[in-house]
Amino acid sequence: MTATNGTGRAPGADATNGTGRRPLLETRGLSVDFGGLHALDELDFEVHEGEIVSVIGPNGAGKTTLFNAITATVERSAGDILFEGTSLLGLDPNRVTARGIARTFQNVRLFANMTVLENVMVSQHCRTRQHAFGALFYTPSFRREEAEIRQRAEKVLSFFGSRLVG
Repeated sequence: MTATNGTGRAPGADATNGTGRRPLLETRGLSVDFGGLHALDELDFEVHEGEIVSVIGPNGAGKTTLFNAITATVERSAGDILFEGTSLLGLDPNRVTARGIARTFQNVRLFANMTVLENVMVSQHCRTRQHAFGALFYTPSFRREEAEIRQRAEKVLSFFGSRLVG
């Protein structure tokens, strides 16, 4: 990850971060202003595929604002956000989610009457092709897509091994 404030890329860094790969997620000169307050000021930030990155800082440092800008829930004042090399400028939050970027909140609201697997499956329904008709009549295409969703959710949960209950 490269994060700088208003100075562009870190000295000697190239667009591939020395890995030969382009960034998966990137901000270029990202600024978010709330009136006279500069919550983000020309932030350049990169995350490459396979990296696990933390954004840390004291209260008021702009961490939540960064995530809100990336997910289009707050308007940017300047700069660009790219995902897989494509700009997200002008996209509504639902379109950003459809591209594969979503956020979670500090106050997690799970469905208490559902298993862990079912909760993870629910999170994928914003990206499905089927609609209420398929679910209501339990069509073959709906069943196929639900099986794919289950498989993806199980793969994600396998990361946690036996540490999950429910």
